[in-house]
Amino acid sequence: MAYAAHTLFSHDPLAARFTRAVEGMRHWRAQRVEFDKVYNELAQMTDRDLADIGISRGQIRDIAKQAADAV
Repeated sequence: MAYAAHTLFSHDPLAARFTRAVEGMRHWRAQRVEFDKVYNELAQMTDRDLADIGISRGQIRDIAKQAADAV
């Protein structure tokens, strides 16, 4: 009785999926950090300061989302 064992060391699908998952979490975290940074900075501004730069308070979330998407 003879058999052959074939093992692939160059490509492990589980390791590749894990690596992509970790990269995805890092990217999501970077986006979240950027969103929080922009949102908090704009939210701390007065309505007058926001008006000076052409932003209304209702636009803050959208602007922070756009900044996070650019990461």
